[in-house]
Amino acid sequence: MSEAPGEGTALTTAREVRDEPLVAAVRGVALNILRPAAERTAVEGVPRSHLDALARCGAFGLVGYEPAPSGGCTGRQVMREVHEILSAVDPSTWFVYTQHFALVKALFKSPNTRLREAWTPELVTGGTIATAGYAYLRQPRPPVTARKVEGGWRLTGRIPWMTGWGIADTAIVGAVAPDDRALFVRMDCGPGPGGGPAAVDSPPLWAMGGTHTAALELREVAVPDDDVISIAPRQGWAHDYDLENANAQPAVFGHLRAAVDLLLSAAPRAGTSYERLAHRLADEGARLRTEAYALRDEVPAEQEVAARTRIRAAVLDLGVRAATAGVAATGGRAVRYGDTAGRLAREALFHLIQAQTPQLRSAMADITLDGLNGEAG
Repeated sequence: MSEAPGEGTALTTAREVRDEPLVAAVRGVALNILRPAAERTAVEGVPRSHLDALARCGAFGLVGYEPAPSGGCTGRQVMREVHEILSAVDPSTWFVYTQHFALVKALFKSPNTRLREAWTPELVTGGTIATAGYAYLRQPRPPVTARKVEGGWRLTGRIPWMTGWGIADTAIVGAVAPDDRALFVRMDCGPGPGGGPAAVDSPPLWAMGGTHTAALELREVAVPDDDVISIAPRQGWAHDYDLENANAQPAVFGHLRAAVDLLLSAAPRAGTSYERLAHRLADEGARLRTEAYALRDEVPAEQEVAARTRIRAAVLDLGVRAATAGVAATGGRAVRYGDTAGRLAREALFHLIQAQTPQLRSAMADITLDGLNGEAG
C-alpha cells in the first residue's frame, strides 16, 4: 500500500493512531479506491459506491467509537485521523461523507428516543446515508420557516445548500418556528406522503463541484411530530454553533497534508526551494494542529474562543498559501480541470467559507492585515 498524504513530514500522526484498525481500514479504502479516482470524482461527482466502500470498512461508526484500551489512542484521535485522511485524498467524497454525521449526532442527543432507535442502527453502519441542511439558521432571517399544524409541522422555504443530493437517503433539516425557536427534523430525500424537498436550478459550484450540492425548495412539506429531532431557542443553538466552529477542523489539516505532498512531488522539477517550503509548511501546520487539538481536548468550549478562532484562521491562511505554491510549482496545467494543483487551490478557498462564522471572517481579515503590516515594517 502506498503512503497516506503527509507521511514522512511533520504532519505525520502518532503510530498508535495510524495502527488503529479502523484508521488502517479507512486508509486502505482511501488509497486503493478513492485516490485513484479523485480527479475524476471532483469533476463527475461522488459515486454511491465510494460511500458503500467506506461503510464496509466501518467508517460510518465514528460517533461514539471507542478504540481498544491497548491501542493507546482515543476515539477523538481516531475521528480526526479519519477526516484528515479522507479530506487529503478525496475531498469531494469526504464532504458528502461528513454531512452524514450531523443527523447521527443530533439523534444521539435527541429526546425523541423512538426516532433515535428507529434510525441509528442503519446510520451507524452506512446502510442509510444522511445529509444536512441547517447552517442558514445563523442568518438574521432564515430562509426556511415552520408552522405548527395538527400532528406535526409544515416547512416552507429554500435550502440554499444540500450536499449529497441524489445520493443521500435522509436528512436533518432546520427551520425557524414563529417564536424564533430552531426546529430540527428528519426528512426523507424524496417525495413522501407530505410532499418533499425538490431541487431547483442554481449556479454550479467552482469548488467542490463533485459533491452533488443542490438548492432545494420546500413547499408546505409536512413533517410529523414523530420525525422532530429537537426544538429549542435559536439564539442558544447559534451560540453553540459558533463555539463549535471556532475550532480548526481536521479536514483543513488533511488539505494541508495533500498540498505538502504535491510540493514534495513537484520539487525535483520545480526546484529544491519547493522541498524546503513543503517542510516549513508541514512544520507550521503540525504546530497549529497541536495547539488546536489541545484547546479542543483540554479547555472547556466556552473558554479561549478568540485563541481558537485565531488558530483556525491561521490554518486556513496556511492552506491557501500552500495550495498557491502548488499552482506555481505545477505551472500552466494547474488551471485545467482534472489537475490536482488547481483542485487543491479551489478547495483551499472552499475551506475559508465552510462553517464560516462572523468571528472567523474578522479573524481572516486580521491575519491579512498583520501580514501587510509586517511587510511594511
